[in-house]
Amino acid sequence: MLVLSKRKGFIRLALSYGCDVVPIFGVGNSDLFQTYSFGMGIRMWLQKALRVSIPIFHGRYFTPMPYKTKIQVLVGEPLHIPQPKVRGEKPDDKVVEEYLKIYIERAKELHKNNTHGRKLQII
Repeated sequence: MLVLSKRKGFIRLALSYGCDVVPIFGVGNSDLFQTYSFGMGIRMWLQKALRVSIPIFHGRYFTPMPYKTKIQVLVGEPLHIPQPKVRGEKPDDKVVEEYLKIYIERAKELHKNNTHGRKLQII
């Protein structure tokens, strides 16, 4: 799962300073631990009220030690960002949306070309 739809700050910064953005993510991270949804309602309430996450999980031998599993790190082609006229100026929201869509498409393409049988969810 990639959380990108509402996270535009990295694109906004890249556009403000003319830095290229590279899609990178790990595949297999979610296989390191067994997680449970037990008591999810109260845990979500606590997370919102206290800003503390309470995960219920375990790894090898029911300990916090992760399972032995392969993690694949995928690195895509850089998304070239144009240099701004004034370094550090706030970019237009439409341009930010446009580059975020391109970044998401590149991430989807990277996932499709390098993973088999794994579903990519972008929220």
